Amino acid sequence: MSAGEEEAIIKQYQPLIRALIPYEQQNKLLEGINKFSKRLPSSVRKIVKEEVVRLTSLTDAPADNSAFAQFPVMKFKHFGVQMRLDKVGAQILKNETSLYQDRYTVGVFESVMNSDFYQTHIKKEQFKKIVDAFNVESQSFTDIDFGDDIAVRPNFTISSPDFEKGRHCPIGSLSHRGIWVETKRPPTASTGDVITFTIPEVAGFTKEPTEIALELDSVKYNKHLGKYESHFIFTEDIDLALLATLKRYVAITAFKQPLQRDLEIERAMQELERDRILENSPWLPVFLAPEKRTLKPIIALYTKANVEHNKSEKVLDSLRDKPIFEVLCQELLKYNEAYVFHGNIKTKSGNVQITATHRQLLAMGQLSALVYLLAKSNDFICTHCRLDTIAKEDKQKAFAIHDIASKEFEHLANISHVMYCKDVSNYLSNLTLSAKCEFKPLSKALRASGKNWRIDFVMEEELDRRCENRYVMDKPASIKTGLLSSIDARLVDLSASGMQLNIPPQSELQSEIRVTVPELKIKGEKYKVVYHDPVGGVVRLCLAEDPRKDKVCSSVDTMVEGNSAYFKVRDIARMQRSTHRYLWELAVRHMPSLAVLCVMNRYTLDRLKTVYQSENSDDLYPFSRTQNIIPLHGFFADKGQAKPKSQMLESMFKAASDSNLVVHCVRKSDSRLVFIKEKDFLFSKLRLQIKTQLEEDKIQLSATDVTAIRCHGATTPLTKKRLAQLSKLDKTMYDKLESMQAGYTHCIFITNMSSLHHDLVKDNLIAKPEVKDLADEGAA
Repeated sequence: MSAGEEEAIIKQYQPLIRALIPYEQQNKLLEGINKFSKRLPSSVRKIVKEEVVRLTSLTDAPADNSAFAQFPVMKFKHFGVQMRLDKVGAQILKNETSLYQDRYTVGVFESVMNSDFYQTHIKKEQFKKIVDAFNVESQSFTDIDFGDDIAVRPNFTISSPDFEKGRHCPIGSLSHRGIWVETKRPPTASTGDVITFTIPEVAGFTKEPTEIALELDSVKYNKHLGKYESHFIFTEDIDLALLATLKRYVAITAFKQPLQRDLEIERAMQELERDRILENSPWLPVFLAPEKRTLKPIIALYTKANVEHNKSEKVLDSLRDKPIFEVLCQELLKYNEAYVFHGNIKTKSGNVQITATHRQLLAMGQLSALVYLLAKSNDFICTHCRLDTIAKEDKQKAFAIHDIASKEFEHLANISHVMYCKDVSNYLSNLTLSAKCEFKPLSKALRASGKNWRIDFVMEEELDRRCENRYVMDKPASIKTGLLSSIDARLVDLSASGMQLNIPPQSELQSEIRVTVPELKIKGEKYKVVYHDPVGGVVRLCLAEDPRKDKVCSSVDTMVEGNSAYFKVRDIARMQRSTHRYLWELAVRHMPSLAVLCVMNRYTLDRLKTVYQSENSDDLYPFSRTQNIIPLHGFFADKGQAKPKSQMLESMFKAASDSNLVVHCVRKSDSRLVFIKEKDFLFSKLRLQIKTQLEEDKIQLSATDVTAIRCHGATTPLTKKRLAQLSKLDKTMYDKLESMQAGYTHCIFITNMSSLHHDLVKDNLIAKPEVKDLADEGAA
């Protein structure tokens, strides 16, 4: 075998050679060769063995890397051998000497003197610095589990004639492990003393004043509260039934009263940050309830951000059709994710409205054809849907936190799932065909059936533009349509200057009508039709401009004031406030995509504060978390840079862009990641090459949407509620957390959209270059 062939073999099997070095150091080279290279030809095995032996042989050759060193060279001795190395060379010397078990060998010398090895080491160090710069600590959307450390600060006191002269002392912390009693002065009792305290009658804990023996374990001064805390533990002869009751009491009341100070601060921080993510999230939550063997939509939760980001009415319209929604639910229950296309396409018989999931279209072989027609009509919406199950425990928490009686809101207690929806039409509106496709007859399964679900919605008070109180009613009414004709109706809600009626479907109404509600003494009053749904039979009215308008308004107000108890429980604003808070609590625990909270800072990378991620999320793919550290370099870091920088983050923070598509291809042969620029993936011929590689099953596509939304304000609808418990414990910490809320600037949402983009690529759909992109190509 020639010398050139031997060099090629040594270069090819370099990783194997380095893996065998520790075996040679332990005189187990043959064992290592048999372990790693059973299938190698004998000639190759011989060359590998000889190379390992050569590299592990000792040498006394002095090393000098000044020819290619990038830093000042230092002179020093290593095992008595003279060295002239810069700091990178010295680090390589240290690492390689460690590999060769603290011996200066030929392998160490060659590594130090090899400029390619030197450059590789520098690149690895630079990459490590970039990765570390984009590492961010993570939190979970799931409530913090304090385990056995859970302790509450109850609102009752305990007393003993043998402690503090019988004074009633507040409890700083109560758990099944012990009780912390607060006093202004250090107690006279000594450690180890057993003192009998009296616990008053407490709902859910004691039915009558109960005596309990406690042993003083320690006393410490709490500088945050300015009080002494005496820690008492339960004696060995404690009543086990009472201890079990105490444990249950703490678990039940943990969401109704403050926790021990440190735990309450931790809980408040998580709740405030989760609220901020929901408040600024582009995802629109739609809550579902069981319906026979499937699910049905009940109500949606509007926030400032999801109303701005989505065409909310169109999103809900795409979910109303009963047969289509059943298909969507089947997909979501199986995959937890789906994409819904809803819009109009032009046919020979005119415009036809269709609704379908992308997997439906794939099964029919019509994905490319119908996406092309929808994009051509420019009258469509593509909704990204994700589903999550709501546990019974979460519903109980939501009712308990806001002190809502579940019996008054049975329809909310029936909620079993939450479906998050987001408009992603921007990735499809510019698509066209890169190859011919077959246009098949339009399937009846895609057409609107005419059978629709009714989806209510609830919004925060700032979004509600109504200026009058409305009350839920159920009274017979009639609408005069002619001299001797009228329509029977049902009064659904009432306000001083308006009302809502339910009438028979397909009824015709004029722009102004006269309404009579006998039980409320409203007779033939003139109302203007503000909204009329002929299919659902819903009519919304307001008083017409008429001399009697003020009189009718005042009579309704007088009726409400005179029957305040009756109308208070029917106040829609109160009911919607409770509904909004209940749904909010469910939504914050089940957010569908990875979220990054950003704060104010001089340095761009230091603005990334915390990442929130659900347990089952795959939005980080093709990267993975390490314990509680999330690597974000793959999404934000500039490629090919020696230092950590991010043009994407800078443009997002300057509002120059709000969304980006980050694309990677994972090569299946060696799991190597290849980054693809967004423009190259969407517009260029490289998309056709990716399609070929996908069809040959050589790569896996990862396409991730990165959307940044500027925070709408320093507070959210529930900020005061979250801080209320802490204000009872530590006013200083309360003020600090309250002022911290103004420091949050953006929420960045990272969402894996690989399944949709994978199928769009394989079905010959490619984006048309925009005018600015063509201009950029011409300039280049």
